[in-house]
Amino acid sequence: MRTTTLFSEKKITTVAIAYFLINTFLLFRFGIQQGGEAEKFIDNASRIINGHSLFNGVFGYFYIVYTLLVALAVKMSVNLIVVAVIQVCLSFFAALCLYKLLIKILSNHSIAFLFFIIYLLCYPIQKWNFFLYSESVHTSLLVIALYSFNNWMSDKKISSLATFIVLLLLVLFSRPVGILFLLSLFVVVLTWLFGQKKMLHFYVLTAIGVASVILILNSPYTAFINPDSIRRMEIICQVPEVSTPVEYKEYNQEGLYKAFAVIKDEIGFGTFFTNGFKKLGCFLGMYRSYYSWQNNLLLICFTVFYPFTLIGVFSAPGRSFFYARVFSITYLLFTFIGIFFTCDEWSNRFISPAFPFILILAAIGVLQVLKRLNNKVVLN
Repeated sequence: MRTTTLFSEKKITTVAIAYFLINTFLLFRFGIQQGGEAEKFIDNASRIINGHSLFNGVFGYFYIVYTLLVALAVKMSVNLIVVAVIQVCLSFFAALCLYKLLIKILSNHSIAFLFFIIYLLCYPIQKWNFFLYSESVHTSLLVIALYSFNNWMSDKKISSLATFIVLLLLVLFSRPVGILFLLSLFVVVLTWLFGQKKMLHFYVLTAIGVASVILILNSPYTAFINPDSIRRMEIICQVPEVSTPVEYKEYNQEGLYKAFAVIKDEIGFGTFFTNGFKKLGCFLGMYRSYYSWQNNLLLICFTVFYPFTLIGVFSAPGRSFFYARVFSITYLLFTFIGIFFTCDEWSNRFISPAFPFILILAAIGVLQVLKRLNNKVVLN
């Protein structure tokens, strides 16, 4: 067993050296992208340093973890490439957490190591290490938090719970979509309570959950579901599909109730669902007409994991990976629902937080395929 561990450690060390050498070259060759969305973080970082309010008000607090990271770099007067270095290091640590998580739930070092490599090579995730955008840090925190949650589910230690709570807060305030992680966590906890026959806790927590959802639907979170975007039938954000001009505000703060009214009275449910599946196809396909064919080909290569993800979704749940599977499925379902009510981003930013869960389910799917193949070989 110790020999296997040493062998794994040597492989991890070799991969780490290669990963950091490649990223060091890329960082010093191309630097970090500071245009577009990055300008908002730089502006808010300066506002925090100077004691001013955030330019986008309460919404800015949903990005506060990343904004503080940028503010620290600005305050210390260091090149913002330092933020990219932190993102690269955090991404590698997330890959390690994924590796350890997969070992625990699959009990298969080979598959775990394979998906450790895949995570480090996953362009939809790794490309954001080189942007001053919150996607990289948020995606890494998601994986680390899921690993921490799985540890707490295994050992039930107070220290494990405390670590997870800290990570959960970091997830929630690194991007607004951190709420999807919280909702997925809530579903998993309810599933665990139901499985343990703790019905009183189950019903109380369910009631709290329903009340919380009602509050969320009336909170600033719903401002990200923009009725103007639905009315304009946007597939790609801020690119209207309708020919007639429609006024657009990024945060019109009318929320879900207005969104449902627009769907019911203006565009119809049929059009809404047709548009929704187009968004989902755009989201999962990742292809963009304005990308180079090389970039599109690279992105399409990652769709090879989708069949294995489906196998992971519909395979008989083993006890060891049951909760990681439920968590991943729930997170992806909430993401897909969110895409239906919002839009897909022009540069595939939104799929980055979803891809780790796609890979976890794909790893489960690969394990199931190998088991079936081995059974056939034994039978023959």
